[in-house]
Amino acid sequence: MIPGPHHGDSEEDLALLGRAEVLEKLLEALRTVRKGAVRSVVLSGPRGSGKTAVLDHFLEHCRAVARGVRVLSATGDEWEAQFPLAGYSQLMVTPPLRSAKDHDRAAAPASDLAGALSPAQVANYASTLNAHLDGLQSHGSVVVAVDDIQHLDAESLHVLVFVMRRLRSKRILFVVTLDPTQAQFVPAGVLAFLTGHQVSRLPLEPLSPEQVQELALRQFGIDMSATAAHGVVQHTGGLPQTVVELLAELPPETWQTWFSSLPPSSRVRARVRSLLHAASPELVAVAEAASVLRSSAGIAEVAYVSGVASVMDALDEGHRAGLLGLSVEQSRSVVTFFEAGTTESVYEQIVPSRRMDLHRRAAKTVQLEGDRLGHRVSATPGADEELAAELEEYARQQAVVGAWGDVSTALFSASRLSADPRTIHDRLLRAVDALVGSGNMAQAQMWAAAVDAMAPSPLRSSVLGYLSTASGQNHSAQTQLEMAWRTSNPERDPVAAAQVAQRLVLHGVASWDGRLITRWAEQAMTLTKPGTPAHIESEAIYGLGLYAQGRLSEAEGSYRRAFEHASENAQKQRVQMGAGWLALRLDDAETALVNFEAAAPTEFRGGSLRISLWAEAWLARTHLVLGNWDAAAATVAHASVRLETSRMPLIRPLLYWTAAELWSMRGDWDRARYYVSQAAVQPGTYRAMQVPASLARARFHEARADYESALAVLQPLTELDPWTENRVSFWPWQDTYVNALVMTDQLDLADTFLTAFEQVRRERAVPSDLARMAWARGRLVAAQGDPDTAREHFEAALGHLRGLNRPYLRARVSFAFGQSMRRAGKRRLASSVLRVARDLYDSLGAVTYVDRCDRELKATGLDVGNLPDPSDAVLAAVTRPQVQLTAQEQAVAELVAAGATNKEAARSLFLAEKTVQYHLTRIYGKLGIRSRSELAARFRAAD
Repeated sequence: MIPGPHHGDSEEDLALLGRAEVLEKLLEALRTVRKGAVRSVVLSGPRGSGKTAVLDHFLEHCRAVARGVRVLSATGDEWEAQFPLAGYSQLMVTPPLRSAKDHDRAAAPASDLAGALSPAQVANYASTLNAHLDGLQSHGSVVVAVDDIQHLDAESLHVLVFVMRRLRSKRILFVVTLDPTQAQFVPAGVLAFLTGHQVSRLPLEPLSPEQVQELALRQFGIDMSATAAHGVVQHTGGLPQTVVELLAELPPETWQTWFSSLPPSSRVRARVRSLLHAASPELVAVAEAASVLRSSAGIAEVAYVSGVASVMDALDEGHRAGLLGLSVEQSRSVVTFFEAGTTESVYEQIVPSRRMDLHRRAAKTVQLEGDRLGHRVSATPGADEELAAELEEYARQQAVVGAWGDVSTALFSASRLSADPRTIHDRLLRAVDALVGSGNMAQAQMWAAAVDAMAPSPLRSSVLGYLSTASGQNHSAQTQLEMAWRTSNPERDPVAAAQVAQRLVLHGVASWDGRLITRWAEQAMTLTKPGTPAHIESEAIYGLGLYAQGRLSEAEGSYRRAFEHASENAQKQRVQMGAGWLALRLDDAETALVNFEAAAPTEFRGGSLRISLWAEAWLARTHLVLGNWDAAAATVAHASVRLETSRMPLIRPLLYWTAAELWSMRGDWDRARYYVSQAAVQPGTYRAMQVPASLARARFHEARADYESALAVLQPLTELDPWTENRVSFWPWQDTYVNALVMTDQLDLADTFLTAFEQVRRERAVPSDLARMAWARGRLVAAQGDPDTAREHFEAALGHLRGLNRPYLRARVSFAFGQSMRRAGKRRLASSVLRVARDLYDSLGAVTYVDRCDRELKATGLDVGNLPDPSDAVLAAVTRPQVQLTAQEQAVAELVAAGATNKEAARSLFLAEKTVQYHLTRIYGKLGIRSRSELAARFRAAD
């Protein structure tokens, strides 16, 4: 851990973390005003979002950096809001007034301060303020800043808005901060103006988990885990003030472990105590009931638990006090607290006896069985075997439908209520097992040491093996699961044995071992009845095991049967996810999309986060295949939050492979590198992790035309993920491998590999596989000097894709086709095909290959004037008037001038390195230069 903040981090940098863009927009507004315009800007965000910090830094800039800018400022205050013109008086004394006459005009008569102003009085004070501003702006620009405008007195608000509505052609910038949760304190007419089209709104977004990590490291020296950062954002709503308070108050070790919840900060505690002290007994009772009920705090439930007859009156009081309110949605209405941490602050101040009484009352009114049991548990401080038995039965029922999160919660509670040590351990083990099943790896890993310390048993080994599988620990998982099976007794306890077999099925999937999958799936299904958890989960994966052995028809039949058995609950999620895998691999991406979209949500069916994340990772891949790249990026962004929170390394490479490839193709190299690093795995992990991790790196290198690096990454896959008569690879990397071999002039090795791959027996042809083999063969044959045969292969590849919506793969084939034909001198054919590739890449936003297509098209020497890249004009500026470079010489010159080596230029243009050197020699001679640096200087001068 790094002790203390990083050197060089200023307080300004830290205060503006995540807010720099907002500050820049304010500065842009100021620049516009200084050119002669009036602008009004509202910084909006809840308490603690950093509005005041941004405003203070902006005003400091105005005072210290921007010359000729005068600042008038005021701050709203809840107490001062009762005094008419309190805000107006702040504005009129900052800066000092120009004359005694101005002071006399600005002063408010005592009679005016006695009550609300008449319209005539408002107009009079507005006229005075307007004259004051007019005088100031005649000597420079003026910034009028009001912090917490919702707490400015109504009279000052009316005067201010009266002026803002009428100013024209002045150099005045109005900047106000507004808490939208407190907007009820702003008069309706004023609020309408502040939210209207005349005013620019700059919302302050919550801090992201990455920004929280950066803040923790830079200000407190805390190397916070991604899981902890996501937990902080969830707890605080990403509000900077609350985040900083927690980081300052809690021990540093808090952020290195899993936590179910975080305590409120001392400021929130103090504020809640103050509000409750001033509140009526009815509001206190309603607040306590809401803190106990939490998400179940409907009006009826709060009324019953609190015993308050008129809940709405208490809610009105709480709303005015800024404590709580009523969130009205389409499906229900819920009592909610306004500020993060308030729920916990209210709950912890309830004395234990009353707290248990409130939970007992809550158990009688909440609708869901799990919630009822939870309140009964909270009302029971000691052992209670009867309640523990009810929790056991509830856990059994939820296990049948695959709601493993509910199962784990119930079993942990049952364990606490147990008196017998053996029963306690048994329930704890099954609770941890259910945690893994639900995908909550962060909490499950916290129990790993406790589980490991328990006495050896088949269940203990099974739980440790399951945890190791989900954590990506291949060898540990195999050792523990094999031990669990050896020590189990299928005849005496078939259900427990079937569960071990099902864990071995998952181990087989992660290993992508078809025989292992089908062997243990058949074992688990033999030991259990259809509809039971182990049976359904094994059946949901059985088809993948069949496919992995090349048994396509059997695999499809397996999923037809699985769908017949699956009920409309969380168990169906598993079948949909497995069927989606198979459909995607067999070129039915549209069906895969439907299944993955159905398997991804968990909120309404209580499903497994683990299964949901698998589905989302494959959903992102499906979007990429279908050309829905914006949807793929959005899916990755959504899934990554849940993935980092859950701490599930098994799925990370799959999700981030898609992200790395997408952003490499779109030319965002920093983001692409980040995702490549996130996809990386250690040696010895599962095949289902190593292959996509390698593909993430290979696609990154390929997009940068670094084929040597791509080849180094792909070479190990020939042994790690072979395709044989008895084993089918799931991941399509073989064509990329052949292409890398061709581009590095290893044609014999490419021919040997591709020939063996083509000759593997397949039960049924998959069009995309045929297309990949054909374009790889076309690339190889072209490099061997037979462009006519290569053309036949490329055209065959495109023919295999006919009728399939595969724009990305079609673009890859077309680009290789065009590049190969251009190298063979077939310029018109090359130009035609490359334009198709360019259009496809452009539709995907794949700027990396749009640029490559443009270079290739330019190298053909045809239709150059129609290209969007105006580099011909640049080249003309660096050459002598009488010099004419050929199309290929132009392409080489541009790459070398940009810093490419001969090898890199050769890879980009699909030329031999000697050919690049030949072109470069001719370019030097034509331009009258002698070095690469002189060529680069010519291009820089032209720019």
